[in-house]
Amino acid sequence: MSEDSVAEEFEMLDSFYSSDQLQKDLSSRCGTFRAQVRIPESGLLLCAGENGGQQHRLQFLPRLVLDFQLPSGYPEADGRPSFGLSCSWLSRQQLVAIGNQLVELAAERAAEPVLWFWFEFLERELWDFLQLGDELRFGADWRQIDSTSPDDEDALGFKLELPGRTAREVELEILAVDAYEREMQFKRAVHDCPVCATLTPGHRCTRFRHCGHVFCNSCVAAAFRALLEADRPDRLGCLQCSGEEQPPAEPSLVRRLLSTEEFSRYEQSLLKLSLKRMSDVQTCPRCSVSVITEDRRSSCLGQCAHCYYAFCIQCREPYHGENCKGPIEVVRAAAAAAAAAAAAANEAAQQDRREGGLQRALAGLNQEYAIQDASLEVLDFQVDDAKSCPACFAYI
Repeated sequence: MSEDSVAEEFEMLDSFYSSDQLQKDLSSRCGTFRAQVRIPESGLLLCAGENGGQQHRLQFLPRLVLDFQLPSGYPEADGRPSFGLSCSWLSRQQLVAIGNQLVELAAERAAEPVLWFWFEFLERELWDFLQLGDELRFGADWRQIDSTSPDDEDALGFKLELPGRTAREVELEILAVDAYEREMQFKRAVHDCPVCATLTPGHRCTRFRHCGHVFCNSCVAAAFRALLEADRPDRLGCLQCSGEEQPPAEPSLVRRLLSTEEFSRYEQSLLKLSLKRMSDVQTCPRCSVSVITEDRRSSCLGQCAHCYYAFCIQCREPYHGENCKGPIEVVRAAAAAAAAAAAAANEAAQQDRREGGLQRALAGLNQEYAIQDASLEVLDFQVDDAKSCPACFAYI
């Protein structure tokens, strides 16, 4: 094949694969293909740790690397590309099976370009070819360090590269690659922010790991600033979760979304809140510096190392000895006094109501007597000074 034909094949491959998958050099007629092996659509379960006790659901695996060299006779019958295989999570036996299959594919397509068929097999058909299933498990003796001798490579017709790693090292690499690929996939996608209802590219969004909720960076940053203004640095987290479902945001996320000044304020507020929640740390009433104190059950004394102010850690007044009522007792006494005052006021109100009712009753009787007296006077007037109408008998 001429140089133009090789260039045409390379150009065709560029339309199918990105630059991070395929690197090639036309002048030397060689290249490297990093195959992203397709795993089952339902995901892959990695059984890691001792006896497979740690299970992780995977979407991506470390890539299988194919190094190829096109000879001058390619793609003639005697011009099959030479190649080498490398993969961290496959055994030597599996790599040998893959290499033999690539040789068979090249033999079936003698005198034809074969690179595209190789790449498609590695990415789309490899999983079923090896019959790997939906679980990936590495035992302690999963793979010993293999050293393939030149004689073995000559017999195989291709090269193998097996990194000398333990099962635990391979598991950690798989988890790291899966997390990285998920993040890259997230950044390449477009997401709908439920707060501002706008479609935003993934590289301008924030996804909270514990729940998977996604928001645009602008909305998350605005919420974080509002919580800082309210002096609630412990509430920085997912905008949708609440209560125990909302773990605090990672400091790296807060640093990425807020300015340097705001992040410094966040750290200081979080430190003050943490110190406030510690039972053996008090704030000096005079200079507001944190003071490490002894157990309240043994001593009420707190002394500031900055201004040397001695104060009572129970009532926060100047130190007055160990006979101090704690805050709980003070609150209870105040509550009891308030209850007594309320009871006295209620009793006085009831007494006033009772006395007022008696006075109203007497006033009613006096008014009734006055009406009766007036009626008698009218009757006396009617009898002495008036005459009865013959028709209706009304006094006139």
